[in-house]
This record gives sequence, structure tokens and C-alpha cells, in this order.
Amino acid sequence: MRIEKDDIVIRSAVAGDAALLKNWWNDGSVMEHAGFPKGLGTTTGEVLDRIALNKDSLGQRCIIEIDGKAVGELNYKTKEGIAYPGWKICEKEYQNKGYGTRIILMLFDFIFKDKKLNSLDAINCIRWDTMLENARAQHVYESKIGAIKTEVVENAWKDQMGVWRTAVNYEITREAFYALHSDL
Repeated sequence: MRIEKDDIVIRSAVAGDAALLKNWWNDGSVMEHAGFPKGLGTTTGEVLDRIALNKDSLGQRCIIEIDGKAVGELNYKTKEGIAYPGWKICEKEYQNKGYGTRIILMLFDFIFKDKKLNSLDAINCIRWDTMLENARAQHVYESKIGAIKTEVVENAWKDQMGVWRTAVNYEITREAFYALHSDL
């Protein structure tokens, strides 16, 4: 897959991206927001295995580029008409600059409109979560994307430091998304 809009490109990850993804996934400062302050301890082989799944899957693991520079990653899976994405801007100098909102809007528009994806699994809803501590993300999801907070799950999972984390679940339907973002 490849989505382009202005200075942002979202493209399927390829084998040549393995070293970059491995560095991001093993960097605790990048992965801390996801509950992995020590990083994932992922090998290049494991990253290549995940990238290889792009070939035969509706879901994709992607690289986010801004002005030609790889700055983050995202992925999504689909099941029974629902897409489950995740994303992160890994390069700190690109955070808190409005890119996250633009990237999410691009991704959601693609998921709802892509003919191939929707011919095999018609997507009518997108669901994702964040950690309770990630107030910045919650603000974006609610104020800029228009998502609905569906549930707060206390003690949803234990992070690698043994700390129980609370998850905040979000969703947006196709109808609600385009009611708010008809300009896409």
C-alpha cells in the first residue's frame, strides 16, 4: 500500500526497513508510551518475519515518511468489518507538530475507501486503544479525529516492569468519520 498527501507518505514496509524498525522497537524511549520502557528486544529476523506478513495479508505494517524521511510506523489488521490500527511517530522532532492527526486521518480514509480491502472485508468501524496516561493522544482522538471513547479498562495488562496498565478504547464508524471529515 502507498498513501501520499502533501509532505506525508505512508507505505508498506519492505525488508530494507528491518534495521530501522528493529532500532525503534528496541529503543525504550520510543516504546515507553506503549508500556515497553526497555524496548522489545526484537531481532532483525523477527522484524523480517513481521514484514513478510504484508505479502499475503489484508493488514499491513507500514513506514511513515515526512519530507522523504522515515519518522514512524503503523500497522492495521481487519476482522469481520472492523479495522484495528496502531501507530507511532518514533522520531521525537516530529512529535507534537500536528503530523499525528494528519497521519491518522490519511490512514482512516484509506481503510474506509480502499477498494481491495473493502471488497474482501467491508470496513465499517475502526477500533484502537491507548494507555490512560497518554492524555495527548486522547485529546487528538476525541477533539481532532472525532472518535468515541468506548471503555476504560483498568488493569488491562501488565507492562514489562510489572506495572498494571489501564487501557482506553476508542472507535469511529465510517458514517461518523465522514460526517466530521467530509473534505477527505
